Amino acid sequence: MKILVTSIVDLTASQHNRPHQFVRHLAQNHDVTVLSINDWWKRAHAGPRADDGGSNGFLNGVEYRYLTERKVSPVVQEVFFRKARTEFSRDGFDVQLNYNSLISGYEISKHVRTVFDIADDLAAMISTSPQIPLPLRPVGHALGVHYLHKQIAQAHHVTLTCGGLKRLYRISDAKSDLLPNGVDVDFFTRAATTKAEIGLDGFVVGYVGALREWVDLEPVFRALNKLDQRIKMLVVGSEGQFRETVELAQRCGIADRVVFTGQVSYADVPRYIAAMDVCVIPFKSGQISCHALPLKLFEYMACGKPVISSELDEVKAVAGDVVRYCSSVDDYVQTITALYEDEALKRRLGAAGKRLVEAGYSWDGICRKLEAILTCAAKERPSTHT
Repeated sequence: MKILVTSIVDLTASQHNRPHQFVRHLAQNHDVTVLSINDWWKRAHAGPRADDGGSNGFLNGVEYRYLTERKVSPVVQEVFFRKARTEFSRDGFDVQLNYNSLISGYEISKHVRTVFDIADDLAAMISTSPQIPLPLRPVGHALGVHYLHKQIAQAHHVTLTCGGLKRLYRISDAKSDLLPNGVDVDFFTRAATTKAEIGLDGFVVGYVGALREWVDLEPVFRALNKLDQRIKMLVVGSEGQFRETVELAQRCGIADRVVFTGQVSYADVPRYIAAMDVCVIPFKSGQISCHALPLKLFEYMACGKPVISSELDEVKAVAGDVVRYCSSVDDYVQTITALYEDEALKRRLGAAGKRLVEAGYSWDGICRKLEAILTCAAKERPSTHT
């Protein structure tokens, strides 16, 4: 098949995420082209690019195009740069995989059979996006909801990470499939890093991922200030509020006990997780986190690490009591202390998480299901809804 992947995420500039895995798998047997916004501002501030040589070549053999090479905001790119969308609509693609692209993806779906992949509450993310001026966010939210429902109606099929999103958007069973996030278990279990290699010793609490507006490390930092001095923290990632997070650690009085790596190559992520004793998913309560099923959950568990998460409904639905849940500083103090003092508990939770991802959350199986959905869509007539 000739597949067009439209993406609101610039895969060359962003840290590893769901569409990287989709593109790599599909490119093995199909002609894949990616059209995305140009995240020039992210490349200007990030470390290693997501598609560097250490990232297993997610974009190898893939034609990559931007809506524009101009250094303008993503909103402007989506709304005003129509030429690229028009060209791709006429380029003989069998099917489009639209990853969260509400305007470009929708316009192309009028001409190309489309599978719409929804990984987040897009309207809620627009409402908090730092790329949109605060006074315009309500307008952005309204437009996001409008285009979201138009794209759902136009699409041949919709794939979603979790049941919460399916219920939120009221998508029928006949038109949708759940494709959760996953993990390459073998890739994440090959790493063997000592804490000393990254300047740490003692018991390490770790976080990997973006430092975006929905992440809340403050209760973890404040808990660390109350814990045994031999308990340290490792924060891997820089996308978003990196400087603010470093300053937060200083205000909480634990800057000397936290190592910030900044952005690292995806190939190195397993090494850093291997050095952690327990891993955290500290999200703020809100609309975005309400429907979040973070990729890091599966990567932590693939490494056999016990996981502490905020009270996230979708994490509970997937992991149940394999994960420990915290909603306050005291919760983090008690839970981290329990794992610090009980090696058997730490190993038991880590082993249970690894069994869980091995049993049903392999990227290979998830991507094969997506490939079958795209193949089916390519055989159908495009929708005439506009």
